[in-house]
Amino acid sequence: MRNWVPDLSKVSGYRYRALAEAIRAAVQTGELTPGERLLSHRDMAWRVGLTIATVARAYQIAGEWGVVYSKVGHGTRVREATDGRQPLVLREDFNHMLNFGLLLATPLVEPALRKQAFSSVFSHIGTKIVERSLSGYAPDLGYRSHRDLGSGWIESLGDACEPENLTITRGAQEAFLILLSMLTQPGDPVLVEEITYLGLAHMLRLRNHQMLAIPMDAEGITPNEFHERARGSKARLLFVSPTLQNPTGATMSLERRQAIADVARSNDLLVIENDPFAALLSGQRPVSISSLAPERTFHLYSLSKYVAPAMRVCFLQCPNAHIQMLEGVKHGLTLGGPFLQAEIAAEWLRRGILKKLCDWQAEQTRHRWTLARGAFGHLIPVDASPCPFVFLHLPEPWRASEFVSAARAASVSCIEADRFTVGRASAPQAVRLSLSSPATDEEYRLGLARLSDLLASSYVPSGAIRY
Repeated sequence: MRNWVPDLSKVSGYRYRALAEAIRAAVQTGELTPGERLLSHRDMAWRVGLTIATVARAYQIAGEWGVVYSKVGHGTRVREATDGRQPLVLREDFNHMLNFGLLLATPLVEPALRKQAFSSVFSHIGTKIVERSLSGYAPDLGYRSHRDLGSGWIESLGDACEPENLTITRGAQEAFLILLSMLTQPGDPVLVEEITYLGLAHMLRLRNHQMLAIPMDAEGITPNEFHERARGSKARLLFVSPTLQNPTGATMSLERRQAIADVARSNDLLVIENDPFAALLSGQRPVSISSLAPERTFHLYSLSKYVAPAMRVCFLQCPNAHIQMLEGVKHGLTLGGPFLQAEIAAEWLRRGILKKLCDWQAEQTRHRWTLARGAFGHLIPVDASPCPFVFLHLPEPWRASEFVSAARAASVSCIEADRFTVGRASAPQAVRLSLSSPATDEEYRLGLARLSDLLASSYVPSGAIRY
């Protein structure tokens, strides 16, 4: 038996907790291996200078965290890494419908990473909450320690970020509401992509905003059309997703981003840059519009697409001139920033777990994208980037609404392009398929097969049927 002994000489605070955390850290780094036996309570107490009762308490806590287990006659041992439980999927089962409609993160099925991200972190945070008073509101912009960690994460993605210009919201949807309340009045015109994000469109309709649709090409909104609509309207605000735009998947070149920034600046427009897939890109990320026009761009980095929809955390980067007003508006709408979910995200950042979660989701995205290419072939552009969804332009004679109905009859859900299209802009005969949402790889492959069979079937448009 190897006599593992931690160094607690520089540790402050509760000694039992320090020993329990040292055990957990050693397990996570591999210093302690599955099945390895720890020293007895008496021996450990003698070697680290604690009482036997303190060591017993530390071993108990490590056991509650799922790190070790104790058995009479066998001592205290490190648990095996295997975890055969299925992931918890909080989703409605609509008559066994295979979900290619709602855009959700792929459920985390990797046992060791799931244990690190949830069991270990949740246990740690739960104990901290017991020891920490929750009798007050969190600061409106979020705790400074959380903002420092968020700022470091944003900089790791390639964007400059100061903690002083960062706030934390309960997801991007709350950020939209705060910014619209701060920068517009209900009914004001807002410039949007002609095929735009549904969550934003719903909120703009609720506030009776006039949505001014900007035509798009393969890269997203076009600078000339953007300029024409900005010049001819009283709009003050542009919403844009320049990277893996939802639902089209379009990604702007650097030249296009610079042109959009120039048009916004020449028309004195403010920009909301939504970036929900920032950490899923492989290789070098495109330069953000906020980097090109930092004085007028509000940049949103939300986490739900990397982990789970229930993880409602968004880091909102705000231009320096607007941060004081943002704090006041946020206070009026939310009475303080988030704490519990922000603390989970902060702990993931402290331990390097968030990067692992992003890398795992990116790997799943590439895997499922490859399978989708195999199923739909020429219907996906050759230069399209791997993405958690695909905007599938349907072959003749399919109409999008009829394809959605036929897919539903085959127990597969998807969304037609018309749902994303603003006003009377012409909707393409296309559907968005969410590749990340099916809960398991088996469900995903089954859904692809059913959709592929539909596309290969003999289809007669309803308008061609004789009555």
